[in-house]
Amino acid sequence: MKATNYTLIEQLKVTSREIERRKEYLFFTDEDVQVLVSLKEVVSENIEEIVEAFYERVIPFDEMDGVIGDAETLRRLKNYQRSYIKTLFAGQYDEEYVHSRLRVGVVHKRIGVEPKFYISAIHTLLTILREIITKNSSNDCQACVRNLRAVEKIIMFDLSLTFDTYINSLMEETKRSKRELEEYAESLEEVISERTKLLKEQARHDGLTKLLNQHAFYSELRRELARAQRRGYCTVLIYFDLDKFKALNDSEGHRRGDEVLVMVANSMKASLRDNELCARYGGDEFCIILPESTLKEAEKVCQRLCKELEKSLVGTGVSCSMGIAISDTANSHDADTLVKEADKAMYEAKKVGGFSLKIAEGF
Repeated sequence: MKATNYTLIEQLKVTSREIERRKEYLFFTDEDVQVLVSLKEVVSENIEEIVEAFYERVIPFDEMDGVIGDAETLRRLKNYQRSYIKTLFAGQYDEEYVHSRLRVGVVHKRIGVEPKFYISAIHTLLTILREIITKNSSNDCQACVRNLRAVEKIIMFDLSLTFDTYINSLMEETKRSKRELEEYAESLEEVISERTKLLKEQARHDGLTKLLNQHAFYSELRRELARAQRRGYCTVLIYFDLDKFKALNDSEGHRRGDEVLVMVANSMKASLRDNELCARYGGDEFCIILPESTLKEAEKVCQRLCKELEKSLVGTGVSCSMGIAISDTANSHDADTLVKEADKAMYEAKKVGGFSLKIAEGF
């Protein structure tokens, strides 16, 4: 049966009798309940001071600051802390109360609060409550002692419940880890790893040229355009295809055509930087993504690539036509639009022929 079919109280088998036994272990009596209820007004009047003092003492620790993470989360936690503190003095310590404390443990475990930090935080809260209660108590020492003892008992009661969830979570994690280890031992780790790696490579790269394939190209282009939009820089796309490639294929065969495509891919790798992504779009069409670039820089890349291609394609009769499009802060484009504009510019370059280059209109 799944854990989601049971409440936390049911999972941990915390019965009404168990709740009463825990109170007995702490000598938590009806008199303590009355004492806590009598402190409710004082605590409510000073709740803002208590909460602020708590986080002022907790946040300076880098680990706790890292768990909280941001101002909005801190605001929500303060609201929750106010509610939590008030329930300590509400006088109702039944199954519903216990369930809420078990939830506290689960939530803290899930967000990565280690037990040592939770204990420290509880100690900090208890210290602050002592200070507030002592400051607002009469000169009756016995009453003050009685008040502080009642607060300590309810805090310890809460702590015992919270740690039940920590321990239960650790036990469940151990069971899961054991099952996973047994399953893993039965598998062929090395074979699976190699096959997975191979499949990932095949899924992202063109089998012939080893460049990014069209699917991976679009994934990288969308990622780069999103990054550029966040950081406020330009992304340039170069789109080119091979002129007279079909004639070569028809006259010398597909094997020769494949050799030419590999030569083009090698020329791209040789003339481009590591951060300039190159892809085989399909057939004899290729694309280059230039992050954080400009049209002027893109033209230089094209010129550099054309020189490399002229050397490698000599004697084949094949040349290329290139189109350039840019997405910048003033005119941001999505991936499909950018490809479409670069493709149109490339067809304009084709009209000229012979390692020609055109920039998309309006860019």
